[in-house]
Amino acid sequence: MRQLAMFVAGVESSHLNRVGYFLALPFRWFEAAICYLLTAPFRSLWRWLDARSERFEKTLARKVIAVTLFPIFMIAGFVLGFELVERGLAASVVLVLMASLLVMGAIMAPLERLMPWSKQWRQGDNDSGVDVLMFFGGGSVLGFILNPLGIFLTAWLVGWIHVQLPPDMIKSFWPTALHPVLQVLLLIVVMDFFRYWYHRWMHENAFMWRWHSVHHSSKRLYWFNGMRSHPIEQFLSGLIWVVPYTLIQAPMEIVFVAGIISRVIGRFQHTNVDVELGPFEYIFSAPNNHRYHHAKSIEEGNSNYGGDVVLWDHLFGTFYLPKGKRPSDDIGVGGMPDYPQTWLGLMLAPFRIRMWRKSGSGTRRRIESPIP
Repeated sequence: MRQLAMFVAGVESSHLNRVGYFLALPFRWFEAAICYLLTAPFRSLWRWLDARSERFEKTLARKVIAVTLFPIFMIAGFVLGFELVERGLAASVVLVLMASLLVMGAIMAPLERLMPWSKQWRQGDNDSGVDVLMFFGGGSVLGFILNPLGIFLTAWLVGWIHVQLPPDMIKSFWPTALHPVLQVLLLIVVMDFFRYWYHRWMHENAFMWRWHSVHHSSKRLYWFNGMRSHPIEQFLSGLIWVVPYTLIQAPMEIVFVAGIISRVIGRFQHTNVDVELGPFEYIFSAPNNHRYHHAKSIEEGNSNYGGDVVLWDHLFGTFYLPKGKRPSDDIGVGGMPDYPQTWLGLMLAPFRIRMWRKSGSGTRRRIESPIP
């Protein structure tokens, strides 16, 4: 009877797999179409840049770009942010920010071909269609349900906090006398305290890791895929940020500029440009230390949780950047070589109980002591 039951289960599983394959076909065709439309116009340019990459490595221009690219973008972020604040935060600001993201991509994408940290990652541009769909994931069925719920819960949380602590009392906590640039940096550090513990929780809790593993599913890092995350994770993080923002009560202008600087740091975290940040690697969540965070091994991957800065990693013993060692470019979800790579597969991955059971604990929980 047991053998018969196993045979029936195998037949059912095979049948379900075939059904799932055919249901997923339209999504795969859509991903392939997006990928083709995004990459086909640039294929000849990429080949041209790839052919000149080795020669460019020996030039002075490469050394200058490697050292100055991050500071230039950070300064540009501050200038753009405060300029938009000066002109007034109108609806047109959204278009300006979208344009600035495209400009950043237009600079970083060619540099990732010309001076790559990993040449292997240059060959993986077939995932760009998935990342675009993930970026617009808020427009999916899940986003359609979760966005109104998030707005309602956000308003409720803000109202509840203001009942417990009057707004005038909360506003007195923020040092408005500081220079605006210092206020932006202070807000980034304070907010990153909450982000650090939320991020660490997603790694060390089995249930939360199911959602966050979608972000770690990438086989490579490049400037755009820092935005890869599951809509439910986006929903939860959006709710969690309400509490510190409401308690801190920094001026709207400071919050706005801090958001721009955070986006700049986020694009550099995932870049494949071979930048040399020196001491900035020990201050910000930067490319080299973040590449360790995406390692398959728990010992390296459960580190560098900071979203924008690594101050809290230093304080809580989770900073990892060994001297004389290079991070591996073989990244992804460790212990799960068959982790889905399609948009539909990533949307469904957290719900696949059988897949998580097969993988073991389904968590990146650290059993031993933190990284020394």
